[in-house]
Amino acid sequence: MPLWECPVCHGTYRDPDPSGGVYFHACPPLSVPELLALDRAIVLGLAPELPAAYTRADLERVAFTRAIARPGARDENVRPIVRRIVFAPDPGLDLPVPPRVQDQPPRLNRGD
Repeated sequence: MPLWECPVCHGTYRDPDPSGGVYFHACPPLSVPELLALDRAIVLGLAPELPAAYTRADLERVAFTRAIARPGARDENVRPIVRRIVFAPDPGLDLPVPPRVQDQPPRLNRGD
């Protein structure tokens, strides 16, 4: 069971997991310490509802109210796209369409 690292959030995980199941990684939202470490302009771009002179309390309020997405976050979970097919035998039948390939950096193999 190789150990993998996400190049975006640096989370590590085993795939397959110890029970043999397949793991599909999704980066978590940014935490308050991560937001505090970012440049103010970046934080204000990610959370425009913050005042320009925000404090840690303001960050905590926003971070606990909604998830602040991590820039470049990976999401390996497959979400099928459903499109209305008008030429199908049953007009208007909704059929799944293969998901688009996501442009994401490859995960890093950290060994066993």
